[in-house]
Amino acid sequence: MKALFFDVDGTLLDEKTRSIPESALTAIKQTRELGNKVFINSGRTIGMLKAVQKLVEVDGFLCGCGTELIYEGASVYYYKVSKDVKARVIEASDKYGILVLLEGRAGWHSSPSESLLKDHPSFKAHYDRFYNALSGDDALDPTPFDGDYEISKFCIQTDDGQGNGKGPDFASHKASDMEGFRQEFAGLFHIIDRGKGFFEMVPKGHGKGNAVDRMLKYLGLTPEDAYSFGDSTNDIEMFKACGNNIAMGVHAKELEAFDPFITKNVDEDGVAYAMKELNLI
Repeated sequence: MKALFFDVDGTLLDEKTRSIPESALTAIKQTRELGNKVFINSGRTIGMLKAVQKLVEVDGFLCGCGTELIYEGASVYYYKVSKDVKARVIEASDKYGILVLLEGRAGWHSSPSESLLKDHPSFKAHYDRFYNALSGDDALDPTPFDGDYEISKFCIQTDDGQGNGKGPDFASHKASDMEGFRQEFAGLFHIIDRGKGFFEMVPKGHGKGNAVDRMLKYLGLTPEDAYSFGDSTNDIEMFKACGNNIAMGVHAKELEAFDPFITKNVDEDGVAYAMKELNLI
């Protein structure tokens, strides 16, 4: 038995069409029929994976960068951020001049203050982009922002004061205090730089690699039995944990350090091609 772990955006899901190629769906069905286990390994929490759950049938989900593991419909591991830390994260938005994007079992939460949007005009476009995309995926947590809900991780958008590469017309001249934010939260979270001022915040002891380790132990498998499919820098830890790695045609160069099998792009049937070449179907 083998275990296959798939990133979502840019790997399993075509980001242009927001769909999974039929070839990939067929390949996943075939490999499961052979007795192999298939998992979605995503930075998204389960509340943000509702659309994906409707598109593909798998054996489980490794959610929120490993903060929850779901196997055959049951949660076998779950971590939530404490209420105190969650409150500090929310306060950090205005304190450090950052846009905070919370992620939990029930979905995505964000509510930037008027003063934050006034000081950092570029944040409005970022907020709207996430809100609109996640609204379409039924991934918004309906609980009031100041209500009682759980989160497992979060992301932040920062402002360098100079327009974050978009030019002087977008400059706020009020840079986010990223150093202050790091000093307060680096001891609690892994801070993953996703580029262009966007950071993913994962609780210490968690990550896509930790998720793989925990699931392999749960299934009684070894890294040599594991195959990872990814395309971006947040897949690095997953690649470290698996003995077999597949990078999509368009991928972050950092993944090449793991000597992966480089397949085709999502829209070129890259998943099915790799699974066939590696004798997984």
